[in-house]
Amino acid sequence: MTAGEFATATGLSPKALRIYADAGILSPSFVDSSNGYRYYDPAQVQTATTIILLRGAGASIAEIGRFLDNPTPGELTRWEFDIRSDARRRSECLEELRHRFGWSNASKGDVMATVTEIQDIEELAEVFTVLGSYFAPQFDSSDRRFGDVQRRFPEDQRFMTVATIDGSRVGGCLAFRSGDDALTLRIIAVVPSQRRQGIGRQLVEHLENEASDVGVTSIALGTDDAVGFWFRLGYSPLLLLQWAFDAEVYERERDSLLSGPLKGLEYSESSFNDVPQLFVKLDEPRLDLRDVVRNALAGCHVGFCLTKPTYNALPRDITHEDDIDECLPGSFNVCLNAFE
Repeated sequence: MTAGEFATATGLSPKALRIYADAGILSPSFVDSSNGYRYYDPAQVQTATTIILLRGAGASIAEIGRFLDNPTPGELTRWEFDIRSDARRRSECLEELRHRFGWSNASKGDVMATVTEIQDIEELAEVFTVLGSYFAPQFDSSDRRFGDVQRRFPEDQRFMTVATIDGSRVGGCLAFRSGDDALTLRIIAVVPSQRRQGIGRQLVEHLENEASDVGVTSIALGTDDAVGFWFRLGYSPLLLLQWAFDAEVYERERDSLLSGPLKGLEYSESSFNDVPQLFVKLDEPRLDLRDVVRNALAGCHVGFCLTKPTYNALPRDITHEDDIDECLPGSFNVCLNAFE
């Protein structure tokens, strides 16, 4: 069979035939040295269709070569397992993105967890370490920032909680007062196997109830990704820009943003420890806007700050210094993923 006849019989393009020939997995049976014409044996059609099926299953050319040299049913079983695992991983990633953007109401079904106060410094260190293992990069109680939480205990013990199911820790929440009437939520996490079962929401609701009981009027937190989770729980988002890396470029970059991607949006300016800050009011989470702003800046940290008035409290301005003085990068202002 000529190369053209073989291509027609197998459905492979001339280009694909050349690629497979160069890779050594489907070489012509004869090449005319006088004119370079390539010819294939009709028996090679079966090899070609095998290659087509393996490529359709996602096998690489190198994997196909190994299989053709030694075809075994076990190899196909292994590929099928890998394909199913990869598909499951991709599906989980897409579902996680839906939760982060607030586009999904999917849930495994609520599971009632027991939410209790952390009892002492030893348990605080243990919970801190457990929660830290779900951040990137991971941290534990040997981290110097543990002292920041430790100093707030036991004065703010009621805002430092752990969630358990049948005695096993499945999540936790660490928060503390950042003023007489404001609360900063610093760390919250739920173990991956227990997410999307309502445990994160139970931790947040417990915190809100405790805050309301002692006269706290607002709760503030920072996050990079899990805005959809907080938005569904009634938290209002602000795009938070902090020129923590290069304060000298603040005015130039601010003016460029306000005449560009942030044009027409309501904003306010502030500073903390000589770090200029810009707060941009949003009606809904805008991860697309965050990414555009990040790409346009060199000396700035860009994330989200969210706030919510507690029950029976009057709304207050999140840009008040009491609400933002704990939101600098590197101080656990990132809350982990989606928790519901």
